[in-house]
Parts: sequence; structure tokens; C-alpha cells
Amino acid sequence: MTAIAIIPARGGSKGIPGKNKALVGGISLVEHAIRTAREVPAISRIIVSSDDPEILAIAKQSDVESIVRPEDLAGDDSPIELAIEHALLESSTNGQLPATLVLLQPTSPLRDSRLLSQSLAKFQTDGGVGSVFGVVPAEHHPSKMLRIDGEFVVPFTSAAELSAPRQALPRVVRQSGSLYIVSTENFLATRTLFVPPTRWVEVGAMEAIDIDNPADLTAADRAVNDL
Repeated sequence: MTAIAIIPARGGSKGIPGKNKALVGGISLVEHAIRTAREVPAISRIIVSSDDPEILAIAKQSDVESIVRPEDLAGDDSPIELAIEHALLESSTNGQLPATLVLLQPTSPLRDSRLLSQSLAKFQTDGGVGSVFGVVPAEHHPSKMLRIDGEFVVPFTSAAELSAPRQALPRVVRQSGSLYIVSTENFLATRTLFVPPTRWVEVGAMEAIDIDNPADLTAADRAVNDL
């Protein structure tokens, strides 16, 4: 079974202007994603989706496919699922696409290609799994959080869990942002990457660095230079 890697790399960003072209270890974020995809044998097609001519040029120079993303799918509030769907439909050949979809967000430049390859192989040989998410332990348990309700706060879960021992609460994790795998058919049918039952794969702290602001960029660059 083969897989298609979609790299969504729009040109705009509020936190870091031109974020997907920013350099980590002297290599742009979009190039990091392309390099990772190339290191995974099962990935047969690599597609960069962007509204930015410079990013599309990077894809061309890297000898991978590119899709011009429409402006209405490239805004700050545009759901990434719609951009992925557009890229898949635009790149299908007579309706044919690789059976498995891998999302590689450029904002996770330190992902482990070996872990991705292993997770992909396991997904493709286990018919009982709907999707795979990379995760890391949550820094703060949601049961200890409060939700703003006008001028007041209310428990995010329940008042009882606010004072419950952490050991009595279920283990919680958050998305790492670095690893998403789902069948192409299921994604197009549901427009979601989260297809139950969803297997979790815990990733390392460096892989979980998600570039959102200049501090994240500095941390990622430092981590690369320390390798």
C-alpha cells in the first residue's frame, strides 16, 4: 500500500510573517516537511498546497507536486481539512489516489521520519484502525481548568474534579501536530482526520515543537543545532 503526503503551506501567518518559509537549521519549514516525506518509503506522492508563489517555487525546486490553493482556503480561519480535500481532489488521476493520507504540517520541522514510517506501516497492516494521531502528555489537565462564562468562571469538567487527586484522573494528551494518518477514502467521506478508532503514538519533546511564534522558531533552531 502506498501513501500520499499533503503539505499545507499557506503564505500568510500572524505570529511569524511568511512562517512556512522561515528557516530552522538553515532549511525552510516547508523543505523540512518535504525531506521527511522522502525518507518514508511508503509515501509515493508528495504534494505541497500553497497560495504563495515562493512556496510553490520551493516545491518545484524540490521536484515534488504542487497545488495552487484558492484564496478562500488560505485565510487565518480556513479549516485545514478543506485545504487537504482541495489538494486531494485536484491531484487525483481519474479519481485514483494512494490509499493512505499523511498530513505533514510544516510547523513540525523536527518530526521523526522513522517513527512516522513505523506508524504508517502499522496503520496499513491493521484494518481495525481508523486513524493515527501523534500525541504528547498534556501540560495541564483539563479537569483542573476553568471556563470563562461572562463575569464568572465555571469548571471545565466538574467541580468535583477540580480538587480530585491527579492520580485519580484519566490520562490526557494533546495533539503533537507532527503525525496524522488516515485512509484517503475515509478522509474524503468525513472531512476529518479523526476517524475512530484512533490509535495514539507518543512522540518526543523535540518532535512536538510546533512553530507558532518567534520563541518556537528559536527553540526549534536551537534543537537542530544541538543534534
